[in-house]
Formats: sequence, structure tokens, C-alpha cells
Amino acid sequence: MKIPTKARAPLLLLLGVVLLCISPVSAISPVVIDPVPGNLMTGSIIEISGSTTLPVGTNLHYEFSRGAADTGKVSYGEYSGAGGIIPVEKGAAGQVWKVPILTEGYAPAEYTFRIGKEGSNDRVSVQVRLIPGDGTAVPTPTPTATQRTTCGEFTSPVYTSPGGTSAVRTTPDLNTRCDILAKGAPLTITVATSPGNRIGIWITNGFPVNRFTRYQMISADGSGKAEYDLPNTTEWRSGQYFIYVVDGGTAVKVVPDEKEPSAYIPADELETKLKVYEKQNPYQKFMILLEEPVIQMNDIPDAISGTPVEISGTTNLNAGTFLDTGIYPPDIDRMNQPASTVPAIPVADGTTGYGSWHAVINTSDLPPGEYIVKVRTGSTEAVRIMVLYDGLYDPGISPSGTLIANTYSVDPETKTVITGTPARETGFPADPGILVVASSAGIIVLGVIVNNLRKK
Repeated sequence: MKIPTKARAPLLLLLGVVLLCISPVSAISPVVIDPVPGNLMTGSIIEISGSTTLPVGTNLHYEFSRGAADTGKVSYGEYSGAGGIIPVEKGAAGQVWKVPILTEGYAPAEYTFRIGKEGSNDRVSVQVRLIPGDGTAVPTPTPTATQRTTCGEFTSPVYTSPGGTSAVRTTPDLNTRCDILAKGAPLTITVATSPGNRIGIWITNGFPVNRFTRYQMISADGSGKAEYDLPNTTEWRSGQYFIYVVDGGTAVKVVPDEKEPSAYIPADELETKLKVYEKQNPYQKFMILLEEPVIQMNDIPDAISGTPVEISGTTNLNAGTFLDTGIYPPDIDRMNQPASTVPAIPVADGTTGYGSWHAVINTSDLPPGEYIVKVRTGSTEAVRIMVLYDGLYDPGISPSGTLIANTYSVDPETKTVITGTPARETGFPADPGILVVASSAGIIVLGVIVNNLRKK
């Protein structure tokens, strides 16, 4: 059929509008996701990357999740997803972004990755399929300063000598933790300098009352790399400590007194000595705030038995630390026998200096009642009460704003529900027999009234 000439223009305009409406959102989105491989394995660190037209430093919000069983809704929590903030970085050919995700403990399944500018509803997404891993150990992820932070003046290094050529980094990155370190948590100092250079490590307490000073000299290997692991700090006093990493070249000028190698040297006095030889021995100054290990758990809202319950909290333990969860019945004689467990909850870097963690408790095998939830590692733990109730006692919400009543038949001996009748609005009797009795009574009363009127 030939289209009239006058009708062609409106039809072409309409076709253009339709094509614009069905175009993918990603075509006009300022954020693009790179192709994702199809052989990503659980139990590993996967990396999802992409490019963007947004300026360097712009915060992007990402979500990695999978649908909850039988509902299709997005599910977060341990073994089912994660989210966070990353900044746009400068790449070789423009602005780029990268998101590392630890899939330790995740089940093989289809996941969805979403990302977009923080504060905007515009998101691009891609399906990510995780296949079973090969069982090999997962290396602890190297913390990177990708999370938004509110550390203020608590940045590292605190001071760097002008003209120094050595590069120093800490693992974990103290900038992601606002210099907070839990007692006993590992801290590695890595120095990149000239091969064979001597490195002096000074540690002194910021509070004179503690009177703690420690010194160690290490040497760079043939590639110019030197590493130092902080000693076990379990028995150290809590408080502020300063770490001086001195690039001594062929000779470190400031060393301990041979007669008193462990003598306490206040930070200001030690720094005065280091300043004298700063040109020959440039140094970097770091600070740690040593704290007792702590795990904090948020309140757990009451939930229906059989539904997933999410728990979350914070900790000063390092990112990559694994926490265990036990769910115990309140009977004191059974406290050593958890009714359910959630193993291997990984700690991730948070946004206020403390790490964050979250997990989902499967309550399908837990009857209604009160439970004690413990999240712990070693001797450090957090405890909360979780209350599960029967779904029969969930009042629900009536769409018409009226009260809805459910009726049930209960076995008097076992106290279990035998049958349930459909919900009815209040004002309507639940039993048809009641309607018959009420109608009969009304007819009788009406007859009596009519008969009395006739007599009058």
C-alpha cells in the first residue's frame, strides 16, 4: 500500500519517537560497563570495570545483588550481594572506574551489578554469572582508598621529608581506617627505595605515661623493596603511636643508645634528632590509634519465623577478617549448641574509619521464639536478641483501611492450628448460621411490634 505524501512526515516523526523510547538507557548514560567474562568463579575477587564521561573524583554508587528465592526481589547481605561508593579515576584514554568484589562464600547464581552517579537514579546494569570455584584459597584483598572517608586530619603519612625519593605504603591502608588499628591486627609497612638501602623503623608512644619506644633496621632487597611487619600489639597499651620510616641510604644516622636500646624517647625529642639528618636520611611519619578489638551489632528487628533476617554492624578489625555467627536458643543449658550458624562473614572497609559487615540469617528451620545472636572472632564478640514470631499473628494491612479479622480452629490438646477461614471485614459475622439466627430474631420482633399496633 502506498502511503500518501502528506502522511509520510507525521509517520516518520512518530517512528522516531518510538525508536527513542525503546533505546537502551545505557546508550545515553554517562557510565558504561565493560564486557563481563562468563567464567567468574565464587570464592575469588572479581573485578568489574568501565568508563564514564563524568569528571575525575565523581562518586559512583554501585550494587551487586541477586534475587531472593521465590520472590524475585533484590536481596542483599552476606552471600547475596554488596554495595558501596567508588570515585572516578583518570585512565589512559579518559575517565575510568573499577569495583573489586570478594565472592567468598557466595553461591553460584545469576547476579546483577548496577552502577551510577551517587545521588542519581540513573543506573546501568549487567548480569554477572558466578560459577563454582575450584576451592583454592582466596588471598586477602589489598585495601585501597576507594571509599568516601571522614577522617579529617587523621591521614597518612602525617609528614614526608621534602626531596625524599622512597615510597612507603601500609597494608591495610591507614587512610581507609582513619589511622585506627585494633590490637593484634596485622600491619605491614612496604618501602620502595634503592636496592640495598637501609631503612630504620622507629615506633614511639604519643603519651609519655606509656613510655614505649621500639627500633628496627631492615634492608631493601635487590629490587629495592623492604617490608616490615608491626610486632604483635596485643599487650600494648591503647592509645596513640607514631611510626617513623627513615630511608638511611648506606647508613642510618639516628639509632638507639647502645647502653639503653629500649629507652623511651618522646616523639618530639625523636623528631628533633631526625630533623638534623633529614637531608641524608629523609623520613615519613605515620600515626596509629591503637584500640581494643571490638565488634558492634545493630539492633535486630522482630521478624516472622521462616523469613530471612539481615544483621549488620561495624568493627575496628581489618578488612578481610572473617567473622562467625551463632544463633542460640535462650535455654542456658544449650548455649554451647547453636541452633544455626552463618560462617565466614568478611569485614569490608567502611566510610568512617571502621570496617562494616553484614549477613543474612536463614530462619526457615527456626521455630518462633527468642534467640541469642553472637557475632565473633577469637575472643571478640557482639551479642543481640532476635525475636521470631508466627506469621499467623501478623496483623497485616487492609487495603480499604478497615480492620480484617482471621479466624482459626485450634486443637485444644496440641495447641496447633487445624484450619483457618478466609479473612472478613469486621461487622460481618464469620458464621452463616449466625446470620440465620439474627434474621429469625428480627422477623419475630417485627411480628410482635405489628401485632401490638393492630390491637391498639
